[in-house]
Amino acid sequence: MAKRKEKRTRRKFLIFTFILIIICVIIIGYMFLNKEAFLSKINYTISGNITYYDIYGIHMNFEGDFELDDGFSNPKLVLANASKEKVISWNLENENSKYTFKTSDYINDGINLEGLDNGTYYFLIKVNNKDGKDVYFPLINKTEYSDLTYYTLTKNDSNKVIDINWDKYQGNEVLGFHIKNTKLPKDVYDITIDPGHDGNDAGMIVCANGDVPNSLGECSRSKAYKESDINFTVSKALKGELENLGYKVKLTRDSKDDTVPTYGKMGSGTTANATKSKFNIALHHNSTNVPGGMSSTHGLEVYVAGDSKFDLAKLFVEKVCEYGKTSTSTKEEFKVEDGIYQRFSDDGITPYYYMIREVGGIATHAYVDGSNTKYDENPYYNSNNTAEGYLLELGYIDNVKELENILDNSNGYAKGIALAIDEYLSI
Repeated sequence: MAKRKEKRTRRKFLIFTFILIIICVIIIGYMFLNKEAFLSKINYTISGNITYYDIYGIHMNFEGDFELDDGFSNPKLVLANASKEKVISWNLENENSKYTFKTSDYINDGINLEGLDNGTYYFLIKVNNKDGKDVYFPLINKTEYSDLTYYTLTKNDSNKVIDINWDKYQGNEVLGFHIKNTKLPKDVYDITIDPGHDGNDAGMIVCANGDVPNSLGECSRSKAYKESDINFTVSKALKGELENLGYKVKLTRDSKDDTVPTYGKMGSGTTANATKSKFNIALHHNSTNVPGGMSSTHGLEVYVAGDSKFDLAKLFVEKVCEYGKTSTSTKEEFKVEDGIYQRFSDDGITPYYYMIREVGGIATHAYVDGSNTKYDENPYYNSNNTAEGYLLELGYIDNVKELENILDNSNGYAKGIALAIDEYLSI
């Protein structure tokens, strides 16, 4: 009797498995036929050019050009397949039927890769012909870069992978976005945190009572504090806050005493891109070197790259001030908005701080290519797939009152930063 039941169960399982295989084959076949049918409808006799493209943080940006004759009108940029179509916002200029376009004037704007649905889509120009019918044509890669892979941020312990490939259809080039669910690789992270300085570089050393430390970094009448230690304390708390929100987080160093190179394989300026992080948050504390701890300068400074939208920076200012029980900096130099700062090199374009410049690759004009033997090479200086970088100066530790708040409220600063990131990603 038991053997008969076992045979029936096995038979049912085999029938179920067979039916499931047939359904999968039908679905795959349908998808393939739909894909082939859509690709066959693209007009490959005309095309445009992509002259620049990159991924910076969670956004992808394109620049390019194309020409239209009098038979076509109403050009749109789309991600499309046989069943879905998403119109992509762009800045389009036209002169005598010669068009130039870019998806955004900001490096941290453009196509939000976090908002794309699973499936395969093609990046195309859509126009209307004289009869009012839709015509699609491809964009050809005119850059030195090829395929890219993007892993979405962790949500509900799940992720997607987006393979952005220059596909071929009957010898024609067409850019495809291939999106599916995935398990995040062990060496891939959502966010990297760099606790400024390290075990060999204390940064600023201050005395709790405002005295000036001696040449050994010691205070005679109060406790001495190293900026590097304070940076690490807040960074570790921030890691915990972000992990509680579900994100996968990497620190560039794991203890107060650890040392880390600037560049090379896993440096303070390279770990974010080595781990395919979407954001890199560098945490520092400021100083004015005014003896006595009575400097009037105080408050939060958020440094951002040029050509950036300030949405996340503004949230950093709002949330850190609220939960850190602090205020925006009184410093005016390099200030562009309340609490938000941009500092550039002499050319007025290249970010001064390497934690912004070198992390952002081509989007932020990184240039440490190893030719200067003082520095190891930044392997990602010429990359078009990089993290979005921010440098936060959380306060002035040679201001006795502010130092006391920072020491007492490191978890508040960390919570404010974490909530700012989470709110930004929820918008």
